[in-house]
Amino acid sequence: MDAKPLGTDRDDRTDRTKKKRTELAHFLRSRRAALSPEDVGLVTSARRARVGLRREEVAVLAGVSASWYAWLEQGRPIKVSDGILDAISRALRLGEPERVHLYRLADANPPLPLSDPDLPDSGLFQRMVDTQLLGPACVIDRYWQVLAVNEPASELLGLGRDGADDNFLTSLFTGSHGERYLNRTEVARRMTARFRLQSSYGADDARYEEMADRLAEGDSRFAELWERHEVEEFGPITVELDHPEEGPVPFVLFTMDLDEAARTRLLVYLPPGISGPAAAWP
Repeated sequence: MDAKPLGTDRDDRTDRTKKKRTELAHFLRSRRAALSPEDVGLVTSARRARVGLRREEVAVLAGVSASWYAWLEQGRPIKVSDGILDAISRALRLGEPERVHLYRLADANPPLPLSDPDLPDSGLFQRMVDTQLLGPACVIDRYWQVLAVNEPASELLGLGRDGADDNFLTSLFTGSHGERYLNRTEVARRMTARFRLQSSYGADDARYEEMADRLAEGDSRFAELWERHEVEEFGPITVELDHPEEGPVPFVLFTMDLDEAARTRLLVYLPPGISGPAAAWP
């Protein structure tokens, strides 16, 4: 296989950066053109013929200089802080998906939503795990609260039963759920690292800190793992569960985001020997 010429990767990155700046400029102009002065509470002359907001008006609404905003809309290579991006989002009345899109075009980390949009009814998640999945499965929210769990997961993991803690992470340390893992130490370490990474994306969300503090106070194992400050992406891992009838059984645990902001996640335990839709859970 021929090696890439020196500088090719750098040139590719430069081209992608230029393309992003062009898309950012086009996006800002299109959002500005979609608004009228009346939409943002500005009073203008009745003779005004131009449709949409002027650059100067967006700059005033965002609290930045007109020349700086013009450079941004022209795709010039300037750095933009998260605070400025949020100010521009408010000035242009961007919705949550548009706000995330703006962050990405500006090469900034996409933010968590400013407000929690309505999630699908939990009954929809329950139907999915009950009817479409062969093995144990559950749906959790961004705080690891269990929203839906199918019967195999309830039997094998002890989730969703009367009196059970319906938080996946908490019950891993302090509930009967954690006792089902024969490799509990490794699972606990990796789930803590995932929670640590997730909480960094929601640094302004006090609930993550509250969860960590509460767990650290109630369980020394979590406190020790949290202190390590390990981080890990959500990906497939092997877990070994104590099956009530078959004894130790290895599973591959898959985690899949169900929406763009990872407000809900699907956890599927792939049983050994499952090879097609006709297979059934023991």
